[in-house]
Amino acid sequence: MMEIAAKIIGYIGTGVLFLSYQMPRKKQIVLLQILSISIFTVHFFLLGGYTGAIMNLIALTKTVLYYFENRPWFKNVLFTCVYAAVILVAGILTWQGFPSLFPLLAMLVHTLAYNVKKEKWFRICMFPTSPLWMVYAILTGSIPALIGEILTTTSLLSAIIRYDILKKPDRRRAGDGDNADNCGKDGEQTDGGV
Repeated sequence: MMEIAAKIIGYIGTGVLFLSYQMPRKKQIVLLQILSISIFTVHFFLLGGYTGAIMNLIALTKTVLYYFENRPWFKNVLFTCVYAAVILVAGILTWQGFPSLFPLLAMLVHTLAYNVKKEKWFRICMFPTSPLWMVYAILTGSIPALIGEILTTTSLLSAIIRYDILKKPDRRRAGDGDNADNCGKDGEQTDGGV
């Protein structure tokens, strides 16, 4: 019964994760990832993949925090260093052999990617996390997570093509055609940095 529940929960998480990368704005992506990560935390716990469950729990707290990255109290470098250290410690404490390496690396990449402001580069930087989670899913026997990461990879690639490659310049703005890429939340001009 527990295995069936884990699979159902995993498939729900897969659907939410797939949808997340189809969102045009980073805030929307992050909001759906909060939901997906919550679901996968329960999924891996039910499967006995404790490193994956703990890494997802850490990702959940980090993702909630990064949802508020535009707030004055948010300190990007500090939070990145703290979360990288927490991930390393959690990886060591929950180590279950070679398979534990993959969620550990995926979470480190995930943490670094959250520092990227522009959606285009955010999607590209998030890409390596999927192959790492795919390997972990195979090694822990999580078919829903494997399917989820295959769909995530597909979703990421389609979003990169849709929003970043085929995207037409925003003609409503004056100036160069890349101006729309330098806009932050609600269209305010940013420094154009990654």
